[in-house]
Amino acid sequence: MHLTAVEAGLFLGLLFAPALSCVLKSIAFRNRAAGKAELMRAKAASGDREGRGRGTGKRGGCG
Repeated sequence: MHLTAVEAGLFLGLLFAPALSCVLKSIAFRNRAAGKAELMRAKAASGDREGRGRGTGKRGGCG
């Protein structure tokens, strides 16, 4: 049985889909965290000191 390049690509794509999904979730989590940190720094710089506690956020992770 011979595999064409398309079939081999599809096979590899399905094989690595779970790992790729984990990587993409991790990148998205880091981007959200960076955005939240930037907002917090901007609020602190503007003198807005309300709500300075630890939030109950969901931590990222895979599986």
